[in-house]
Amino acid sequence: MNGPLENIRVIDITRALTGPFCTMILADLGADVIKVEIPGRGDEARHWGPPFANGSGPSFLGYNRNKRSIEVDLHHEQGQQQIRDLAATADVLVENFRPGTMDRFGVGYDVIKKIKPDIVYCSISGYGQSGSLSNWPAMDLMIQAVSGIMSLTGEAEGRPHKAAAPITDLFAGFSAAISVLAAIHARSQNGQGRAIDISMLDSAFTILGQAVTAWGIDQKEPIRSGNAHPLMAPYQSFRTQSQEIVCAITTQKRWEKFCSIPEFQAFKNRDDLANQTLRNACRISLCEELESIFLTKNADYWLAHMFTLELPAAPVNTLSQIATHEHVVQRGSLMEIEYPKGSGNMIKIPGMPWRDVASDKPMRMPPALGEHNEEIREEVKRFFSSQKK
Repeated sequence: MNGPLENIRVIDITRALTGPFCTMILADLGADVIKVEIPGRGDEARHWGPPFANGSGPSFLGYNRNKRSIEVDLHHEQGQQQIRDLAATADVLVENFRPGTMDRFGVGYDVIKKIKPDIVYCSISGYGQSGSLSNWPAMDLMIQAVSGIMSLTGEAEGRPHKAAAPITDLFAGFSAAISVLAAIHARSQNGQGRAIDISMLDSAFTILGQAVTAWGIDQKEPIRSGNAHPLMAPYQSFRTQSQEIVCAITTQKRWEKFCSIPEFQAFKNRDDLANQTLRNACRISLCEELESIFLTKNADYWLAHMFTLELPAAPVNTLSQIATHEHVVQRGSLMEIEYPKGSGNMIKIPGMPWRDVASDKPMRMPPALGEHNEEIREEVKRFFSSQKK
């Protein structure tokens, strides 16, 4: 099974993370993704962190499977013409340069749509193709900061923190992939292509939906709550003798079950904890009391009680603990690749949550820089030769 996008060709003029993540989703779903890279250097993500092999760091290996790589220098007319020729053979073009850059290279949407009128041309940028901030440089850190995500992340009395994962990169990549899929479907109905403008900042507001909506109701500035929830208690992490855990007691029924645990029975009939509103009003003192009890036993003891009662709870795992967990292994949530091919070096990378509509394993390993130069150029030559007949 090659995937539902088997007959779709994507020209991937992206680098770093959000664009490559978008095009990797399309590639996993079967699209022929041609990754355009700077000659001799390639995608900047190849050089982030200690290279694993062949000049490719973990950021590159994690988000560039199922693609072919061709080196093209967009700073010269010959390279720009190569992109125009590639676009003539393609269904989709994805780019994540700063707005205006592709126009300066002579390969913007207005140029490409004259060559391929039904092209789906997706532009991903920090702030979008329009607006007063559109030309600001952006990466995930900048968008987490400017969007308000950092202001709401971290301990209440501490400094703002970014999320450990590049969430605005990834969510914008998801947004772009979904938009491209919708545009491909629409084109199958009406034959028309379109330009798509994906903003990382716009995508960040989707992540912040609950906080933005609460602010929209009363214009009160949300505040940091650390690992707690500002509207529910107990809903946070707690230290135990062995490992930190989290639990979410979000309904009255769950509170009553929670209080059936022997160590917490004294909380059941307290008037000041009779309902969620009262519990939330004294959230800090309540959770301090609860943690003093949690600290008397290890995590396994508490989790066993809560799992038996079907209460939402979980250990705060390290990456190694969850990556090697039997559930993750059984689900195939991670996959192994050999890179470079034939080297015997096997590494784990993120799997495909969308695998039910894709191949169950990578069809191609992350490409070496320029690995498919001649192969792709010959395909373009054959395409134009067939057009002349």
